[in-house]
Amino acid sequence: MDYQEYREEFLETLRADSAHSGTDTEDEFLNHTFDLLMDFNELDSPERTGMGDKKGKGGRLMRADGYCFDETDHSLILLISDFQDSKETDKLTRTRVDELYWRLYYFLDEVCNGTISSYFDDSDDVLKIASYIRRRINADSNDPELVLKIKFFILTNKELDTKLLSTNLLETTIKNTRGKKKTTKTNKRIKKEDFNGKPLEIALWYPERFFEMENSNNNEPIVIDVEEDYGYKGIPCIKGDIGDNLDYEAYIAIIPGKLLADIYIEHGSRVLEGNVRAFLGTSGSKSVNSGIRRTINNDPTKFFTYNNGIATTASDVETELIDGQLYITRVVDLQIINGGQTTASLAEAVLKRTNTELEGIYVPMKLTVIDDRESEDENGIRFYDEMVQSIAKFANSQNKVTAADLFSNDPFHIQMEKMSKRFLAPPGQSAVPTGWYYERSRKKYKQEQVKLSKDEQKRFMSKYPKAQIITKEQLAMYITAVFSLRPDIVSRGKNWTMKAFGTEISEAFRKNRESFNEFYFKKCICAAIIYRSVDYYLESHKDSARNPTGFWYKTGGYKLNIVPYSIAKIISSIPSGFSLDWMKIWDKQALSPAFMREIEIVTKMTNDFICDSNGVIVTEYCKKLLTWERFRDTIEYKPSADFLKELVSSAEVKEVEQAAKTDKKEENNLQNIMEIVNRGVDYWQNLVKIAQDHRIKPSFQELTAINQLVEMAKTGDVPITSSGKVPSRVTKSIQTALGLEDKLITEGLLKKQ
Repeated sequence: MDYQEYREEFLETLRADSAHSGTDTEDEFLNHTFDLLMDFNELDSPERTGMGDKKGKGGRLMRADGYCFDETDHSLILLISDFQDSKETDKLTRTRVDELYWRLYYFLDEVCNGTISSYFDDSDDVLKIASYIRRRINADSNDPELVLKIKFFILTNKELDTKLLSTNLLETTIKNTRGKKKTTKTNKRIKKEDFNGKPLEIALWYPERFFEMENSNNNEPIVIDVEEDYGYKGIPCIKGDIGDNLDYEAYIAIIPGKLLADIYIEHGSRVLEGNVRAFLGTSGSKSVNSGIRRTINNDPTKFFTYNNGIATTASDVETELIDGQLYITRVVDLQIINGGQTTASLAEAVLKRTNTELEGIYVPMKLTVIDDRESEDENGIRFYDEMVQSIAKFANSQNKVTAADLFSNDPFHIQMEKMSKRFLAPPGQSAVPTGWYYERSRKKYKQEQVKLSKDEQKRFMSKYPKAQIITKEQLAMYITAVFSLRPDIVSRGKNWTMKAFGTEISEAFRKNRESFNEFYFKKCICAAIIYRSVDYYLESHKDSARNPTGFWYKTGGYKLNIVPYSIAKIISSIPSGFSLDWMKIWDKQALSPAFMREIEIVTKMTNDFICDSNGVIVTEYCKKLLTWERFRDTIEYKPSADFLKELVSSAEVKEVEQAAKTDKKEENNLQNIMEIVNRGVDYWQNLVKIAQDHRIKPSFQELTAINQLVEMAKTGDVPITSSGKVPSRVTKSIQTALGLEDKLITEGLLKKQ
């Protein structure tokens, strides 16, 4: 798809969604761009304000269409839309950018320095939002919620005027040290004046930029010219002599603390690798190590000695030899894999003015240059992702990312992806079985279609309809709401949900892989059906200016909170000893009329409850565990008799789960045995020869076991009982053979397979 096709499809999608939901096209534009920016890790759970242009002090026009906070760099993000429902739009000019800037600025000024309450009704949620923003901007310097910088995002479907396309603003030519040249869009901001002493900048999001981001496997690269951007001649380094023809280059460097802080202040959480950011995010920024802060402010010259440093990656670097010292002068796509807390602490010291110059502070930096961002193994795991995960797992830092930190190549994700292609759903809305496509990495669904012919593509999309794509972020929300019954976590947004989900699911998968079987997968799909059914119920009935239905749910309501709270309330109210009939939902691929009637009742109940939030912003109120516990325990609700009749006994569900677990265990056992057998005849015969050549005499049992493996390798057959199990004698023989293999590996005579 080229750019013009993308623009046309983008607008047609907005119009179709608008007609379907009865909302304005601009509303759908905001919803769509919010989702895209969350996918790009530019925003974390943005909220709509529900306000339009409003006259404030002196007739000043003010407006903010949305807001959110980036906890990793303590920033407030205000968003404003400049949308035109036309294929031939006006240009976005510098004058228009200034107009939108001042609307946002005047809104913020009224919030923090004026009388915002004079322009809105007392019941308007804008006042709650204003109060929350004001508290965080004016918070005490030790308050972890203190806002340290402000970002204005202008979202538009207009083309940029040529004056906004100057090379020093939005475009940079990157020279690859391997001899290639390429031009890329960068995210340099338009700098404006500070607000109340806090840095303020504008970022423009326009069609071409969205197109480039959606058609790139990686997020928009950060390009750092060390001298031009920050006034340093470079970062002193040593290039690692680690061998030729490797897939990466290595550098050991010492980066000035002020330079590292300035990079973070300008680029914020975008320099934290996407997957890592999701887990460092809020908890890391709210628990900055007091020892780091103390060293920065009281003993800066010891910082290098006391600190473990940072581990980083880049797609390309340029170096220059200056007076006998090698310097890194340019870095493309700098990402901090470990050391996010160190970096954030240095930036805070500058922004809070506790140590603005960071004089004498230097930070050890390990830089791995990985220019291959495309190559994948047989499981679809990118080489780059595997490297990043390994660096995050093994490098030391103050805020270590562990193997439990749910990356897209986590074994759980790979297993879910495989099951999504193996277990097709029975015909529901369609005439033939279809698959629920598990998209464990962004745009995998599109990437699988790139090399398909038009006919093959049509068949693929018929087998895996767009409506049945599930991303890993969505799965985390579904499981957290439906299985874990924690709507408060879901209400915190995808990063919080992924963190809670990832920590638990990776550990559970590691300890008990057999539990993640066919029945588990089908239950996950049922969770998706439940979640999406509640969402669709609200969307299809909502009241709007274009489609007045008189329904209690209005456009701009609290759907993101109502959905998980309603689901958790219904399921938590199921009597002890009973369960949803998961297989009935799977077979029907839909909820029963009785279940839908419970949804009608409980969604209205949920909305009434959360809107009575005692002056707290509803979205913030819903993030509290106490809110969920109060709703669960004190709001009276009893499911109807029709709904209760459809339940099955918990014991019955446990029997099905145990049978599926046993089947999966046997399947895994057979798969493991086949992998061992498939090492081949030569491998096992050579193993005996190695042992004999080094006077490690194999026992009679070991030789017998090896001979059995050789025979199975020749025929390609593994004995199976009538019940589909591998006989215990075969399993025992394989363990004996592996024992001899382990001896040789321990002695250094054989490499581990």
